[in-house]
Order: sequence, then C-alpha cells, then structure tokens
Amino acid sequence: MGRHERESVCMEHELASECRKLILERLVAAGPKGLTMTGLKLPGAGSKKGKACREVLKRLLKESEIGNLGSAPRPCYVTARHFKPLEIACEHVEARARESGARLTSKNSLSEGLRGAMLNNVDDALKLLVAEGVLVRLKWAGKPVYVHASALPQGRGGSVDAMPGETARPDPADIRRAYRETANEFGYPDVLIHEVFLRQGGELEPFKQALQEACRDGRAVPGIGDWSLSSPEERSAALYINGHPHLRIRFKP
Repeated sequence: MGRHERESVCMEHELASECRKLILERLVAAGPKGLTMTGLKLPGAGSKKGKACREVLKRLLKESEIGNLGSAPRPCYVTARHFKPLEIACEHVEARARESGARLTSKNSLSEGLRGAMLNNVDDALKLLVAEGVLVRLKWAGKPVYVHASALPQGRGGSVDAMPGETARPDPADIRRAYRETANEFGYPDVLIHEVFLRQGGELEPFKQALQEACRDGRAVPGIGDWSLSSPEERSAALYINGHPHLRIRFKP
C-alpha cells in the first residue's frame, strides 16, 4: 500500500471515529427518549461526512451499540442502555390495563400507541405479565381478552377460559410426576417445559403459572435452552423471567 493510500485509509478511520463520537454523544444526551433521524442532526447525506455518519449509524445498529425503538421508516435511536423494547411494552400494556379497570381489553387496545420494536414485543409482554400474575387472560367469544389482576376480587393473575372465573390450578404432585416421567425418558434433569406439559395435559397458562410459582419458591430451577432450535410449540411453553424466555425446567429432589 502506497503512502497516499495509507493517508486515505487513515483519514477515513478518523472520519468514522469522529462520526461515531458525534452520534453516541447525542444519543447519550437524549437518554431514554432517543432521537429521530432528524433529531440526530447528521451532516447532509450528499456530503462526505454525511455519508460516513450514516455508514457508522448502520454499523452501530448492527453491533448493538445502539437500538431502534421505532420502525425502519420512522426510527427512534437510543443507546444500548435504553434499548429495552420488551420492558417498555410491559410498562405500556400494564398501564393501559390498569386504566381500563374491570373492563375486558383486547391486545389491540392494550398495544395502542406502541410502534416498531415495542409493538413487536407485545405478545411476549402479554405472556410475561400473565405469567407474573399482573394480568388475567380470559376468553370472550373464543378470543383472548385481558384484565388487570388488581381489578378482580381475588387480586390474582393467571389465565382462564371461562367468563369470569379462575381455571383450577394443576396439582403440584401431578406436575412432579409429569416431570419425573420426562426426565426418565430423556435421561437428564433439565427437560423442555413443553415435554412436561405434554405429559401433564390441561391448560397451558395455568400450568406455566404453577411452574413460575415453583421457581419462585425454589422448588424448581428454570433453564434458558436454545431458542433458535426450538419449535413454536416449545416456545409457547417458555417461562419469561426478567424478560427472558426459559425453555427448560429442573425440579429439585
């Protein structure tokens, strides 16, 4: 590489470093509110620095140093520290459910006002809030609806299939039996929750809530498992703990 080429590469690195500093400083200053493309105030796209800044922006997204809480057409960039779409979706959904009181509310109504990454996390947010007992999932005309647990006399969350009322919880002894059968069949203690559910039967959400309680009480230990290799059925049985799905379970002796 000749001297002029080395100088050119060096200048490009310096420009990229300058763009990176500019973008991150502005996003750090913006905090959790983030900035739109306009708010970032990057140099014009036709300029050399403008092109370099846009390339750096793409790289920062790819390397997860920043996140887009908006959508591709209407981005809202934040630093990785504030990129928590599932947490934000949970807070939004819970707030709307609490505002609705005892009125049954659909997913579309609970997610109104969300977009982009937060909207994409609404299904997981609902599963997590039901599993944690914050929301109660009911069925109305065969479709799922939700109500905040605080609006019910018993003040308990979960999932039921009648209107109103609470589905009977699975017997912990039956769950342990199903777990032992699964562990014996596969030959190791950390087994897929979905496999235990297949042997247990009944309704999935009350079963998951019972497992959640077992984990909180220290009777069982959840395991993350491999999400990328799991089927939709296995994913639907996952327990959400601290915002992360856990596909496996191990009961203590």
